Amino acid sequence: MKKLLIWPVLFVSMLLSSCENYLDVESYDRVSDENTIFDKASAETAVRGAYRSLASLNYSSGFQNTILQSGGDVRSLNNAQTDLNVINYDLRSDIGFLSTYWANFYNTINRANHVIEKVPLVNDVKLTPDLKNQLLGEAYFIRAYSYFDLARVFGNVQIFLTPTKVVADKLGVSKSSQAEVYAQVLADLNQAETFLPATVVRNRATKFTVYALRARLHLYQSNWEAAENDVNRILANTSYQLVKPFSLAAGTPESVLEFSYSVTDLNTGYGLWNTSNRQLEPKAVIHNLLNDPTVGGDRKILSVQNALGQFIGGIYPTNTSAAYGIRTAELYLIRAEARAKKANPDVAGALSDLNAVRARANVPNSTALTPEEITLAIENERRVEFALEPHRWFDIVRTGRAPVVYNLNDPNKYIFPIPAGEILADPALTQNPGYGN
Repeated sequence: MKKLLIWPVLFVSMLLSSCENYLDVESYDRVSDENTIFDKASAETAVRGAYRSLASLNYSSGFQNTILQSGGDVRSLNNAQTDLNVINYDLRSDIGFLSTYWANFYNTINRANHVIEKVPLVNDVKLTPDLKNQLLGEAYFIRAYSYFDLARVFGNVQIFLTPTKVVADKLGVSKSSQAEVYAQVLADLNQAETFLPATVVRNRATKFTVYALRARLHLYQSNWEAAENDVNRILANTSYQLVKPFSLAAGTPESVLEFSYSVTDLNTGYGLWNTSNRQLEPKAVIHNLLNDPTVGGDRKILSVQNALGQFIGGIYPTNTSAAYGIRTAELYLIRAEARAKKANPDVAGALSDLNAVRARANVPNSTALTPEEITLAIENERRVEFALEPHRWFDIVRTGRAPVVYNLNDPNKYIFPIPAGEILADPALTQNPGYGN
């Protein structure tokens, strides 16, 4: 009788664990349980798994689809109800993809937490102190990257800095404010900086990728001087340059952080643009901007018109093409914005950075003169430079321009609702304002 009672309990426990997506071990490079990191090979495998999780999270077709449509320059060819919810800024907490994004963020964070906790305890002569530090630095960076995106998508969220080993580990933790989450991101980046080497690697974290993500974070925090300083650190290295003519090619000086794919790990974003059943296309407004010689210049390759009059997005040539987390062009535009907005604006420096990006695309210099004009010109430049990358929505929200650009006056809509299932599962988790329960 005792055995008969135990089996239902075990079954329910297994269901809960699978729903949480925290203890899944799907393949050799997806390591998260407490016993799997025990030597050099398993430590490296765990970090590879965290990278794969980060890549699938930030550049999955679903996440890109949502953020690109929110940005207003890309439209869905599916006309599904959820697409209408996105473009009308009328998200509901019971929409399935929100649960997917939430779970993916925390799954990636949990993988990083396992590395951070367990790698220092590994006793393997093959795991040298330098390699151990590198793996730890990469885990801190991956956690920082994940929390940064989690906070800008959902706002106030829970912070977990230790591994979730059973479902109960994640219950009862109150949300932290978005500012507190950003502070944790900064702390993780600062910690990562102490561990990582100052080498140039395009698809893994180094000190330079730390500086780049930290500069982006400083922009969100209106910390202009710090943003400028971090960009200066990167651009002082000639390995990071604007590539002319404009091209999105992996492994070039244009790439600061890219996510790599292969025939066994395909870039799902490819299917958004380049298959017979493609899901997205650029709207006429962004197509026309990209194909205007005075605006888009060489960036016209991002949107071409076929014989049927359809607009085809040109960001991923193949299903193994790299996706860009951070590009050198973004660094120039971050520094330009920081220089224009700091207490004593550096107008000449801001224009120099803005025009460097424009010159690389064979576009005439900007005619902006004042800090305010330059700031708007930078916003417009980011729009075309990152036309098919998930930046536009976040840019408009962080600068407070959503009422003007999107006619969106309800600040509650600037972040997404927390998935209803998460609210039901954890009484300590409260819904974001404006979304009910």
